[in-house]
Amino acid sequence: MKACVLFDFDGTIMDTEPAIMASYGYLFEKYRTIDAFTEERRIKVLGPALEVMMAEFFPERDPFQCIEEYRAFQKAHARNLIRPMPGAIELLEKLREAGIPAGTVSTRYRKSLVELLEQNHMMEYMAVILGHDDVLHDKPDPEGILLAKKILGCDDCMYIGDSVMDVRAGKNAGAFAVAYPSNPGKKDALLAEHPDAVIASLEEAAEVIRLWRKSHGTHSV
Repeated sequence: MKACVLFDFDGTIMDTEPAIMASYGYLFEKYRTIDAFTEERRIKVLGPALEVMMAEFFPERDPFQCIEEYRAFQKAHARNLIRPMPGAIELLEKLREAGIPAGTVSTRYRKSLVELLEQNHMMEYMAVILGHDDVLHDKPDPEGILLAKKILGCDDCMYIGDSVMDVRAGKNAGAFAVAYPSNPGKKDALLAEHPDAVIASLEEAAEVIRLWRKSHGTHSV
């Protein structure tokens, strides 16, 4: 049985949270107030597609214009804040050495995914990259995960993510759903989704993958 390990992107294999907060903060200061960017909203933005959040937070404005402003600010002022999550490259290297294909299924647009993966020297580890514009239905719909499995020719997969919709998408796709609460504020909501496993770091993921592979009659990462 061929298996693969798929990852969410933001907050899972790439630490984009500081850049995301700075970019949303810029829009809140411009169109509302920075105080309106509450802690609850800061947690809420970590996962959904930009157009969903822009429509909710700035309903009087064109969401796609807001996205362009967000991206322009991030590219000019916050791109240098983005870096791989601790342990991400090491885990991807272990997967490659074990012959286990890896990829990312994200609500971020493909162009942005590719740019950031190239910038951080991670493209070589990705057997499949699927973004918001590669599917008709974003997570928690399983479309992206199922499409990635089909592209890779995999019978089974693990999906690792840091949001409620990641866990739901993994379960909806019949994957082994691993919750990674990289932001502590997400932990309770993630646990409430009853993921198949929970990790506190990507270093822990290697052991989870080993046990998962063993349960399928294959061996470690």
